[in-house]
Amino acid sequence: MKNSNPEGRPKIIRFPGDIGESGSLFFWENKKLFPDGIRRCFWVHKVPEGFVRGKHAHRNETQILIAMSGILEVKIQYPDGEIETFILNEPSEGLLIPPLHWVETKFSPDAVLLGLSDRDFSEDDYIRDPEEFGNS
Repeated sequence: MKNSNPEGRPKIIRFPGDIGESGSLFFWENKKLFPDGIRRCFWVHKVPEGFVRGKHAHRNETQILIAMSGILEVKIQYPDGEIETFILNEPSEGLLIPPLHWVETKFSPDAVLLGLSDRDFSEDDYIRDPEEFGNS
């Protein structure tokens, strides 16, 4: 399995950009993290209050999650069982999530999540059963 994050742990990354009188511009051109480029992007919004999205891990896929607006509370369970929570509320940063990390995300009412992936969609890449994840 190719892991594009050498540390193998989720982490916040900051995007380069410019903040000026006419607004803020941020971008991401990182061939080191995604050598084959962004293969898929997705966005999620209008999530009902209290609803948790995600509830899965990926076998091989690396993702970056970005809060384009609102607040995202992303709970990550590491393969060793450790749990860490990240708060995303700035579109100038994203959360890099390597493969084999269980993800659960809560949304503020106005939140919009943008996801970037290093792989095309494949249902076979998903681990949707927490018991199976715990035995990976």
